[in-house]
Amino acid sequence: MSAGSSLPYRLRPNKAVDRELFLSLLMRLAPALSLEKYHYVGLGGPFLEDFRLVHARLGLERMTCVETEEEVHKRPLFNRPVASIECVHNSLEDYLDGLDFEAPAIVWFDYTEPREVTSQIERFAQTIGVAPIGSVLRITLNANPESLGKPSAGDVSVEIGDVASGDRGQKPTVQEWRLARFKDRLGQLFPSGLSPEGMTQKNYGMSLLRVLKLAVEKEALNFLDRRIVWSLATHYKDGQAMVTAALVVCADGDTVVEPLVTGWKFYAPPEAPHRLDLPALSTLERLTMESTEDIEAKLAFSLPKSDMGEDPIAIFKKFYRIYPHFSRVEI
Repeated sequence: MSAGSSLPYRLRPNKAVDRELFLSLLMRLAPALSLEKYHYVGLGGPFLEDFRLVHARLGLERMTCVETEEEVHKRPLFNRPVASIECVHNSLEDYLDGLDFEAPAIVWFDYTEPREVTSQIERFAQTIGVAPIGSVLRITLNANPESLGKPSAGDVSVEIGDVASGDRGQKPTVQEWRLARFKDRLGQLFPSGLSPEGMTQKNYGMSLLRVLKLAVEKEALNFLDRRIVWSLATHYKDGQAMVTAALVVCADGDTVVEPLVTGWKFYAPPEAPHRLDLPALSTLERLTMESTEDIEAKLAFSLPKSDMGEDPIAIFKKFYRIYPHFSRVEI
């Protein structure tokens, strides 16, 4: 478990929006799939915030929080907001290997370690054939291209726009160097046609989602009784860049889930994820933006863009209803 996963949500507004989108998806699916009877399995961290909200919004009783680090495991035991939450000291993979699914499940593979991305994607893909039909599976992956390593200055050439250093023909650019590392890391999962442009901060998350989709859909070909309905994919950055993807394991002849998902306002398959790049706003700025049509004229100043490159006003308009509000409460 990384230190970043212990950051409070007030310091991770994009993660908070990502979580609300997933909860919104589950609430949309709940009446059709009777999600209140499901088993929720995930990595709740020290504070179990996701577990609290899943219980509050959906009424799930059977929930299991898995944690590999012993000292971290003690904190959810102490902090669990609902007595029915089972806290297990184990890896998620070992826990699932020993689990006899008695009912469909919601399983969140919340990964933060980028070096194990190949095994993470493979394990997620394998689970679609093990989980009962009707299960909802979600994965989070570290999408920071710098995790592929940093070449020394003498190993790469420099290329900025149309200007390149004199050794351009003899040495790779940083993106070309990363692409070679990415190929080594993925092995047989490496997709054909992936270019160095896919190794930039803005595009690396899309490259990971492309690999994930190919791996899952290849695995799905092995099962005639089920098919995959992709539901929600996101790309965000609160310190570390991350991507997520969620799917529903449906019966082969199911005609309920897919129209329910594709008709959802926030439907986003892996090839078109939501880029959650919300601006940091004061309360006055937020209230002003919520109450006016011509935001640019009303603010009379420009909001800064992050290195994800999204228009902060357009992103706010899209997600303003679930933009997180934090305030101090004396207890």
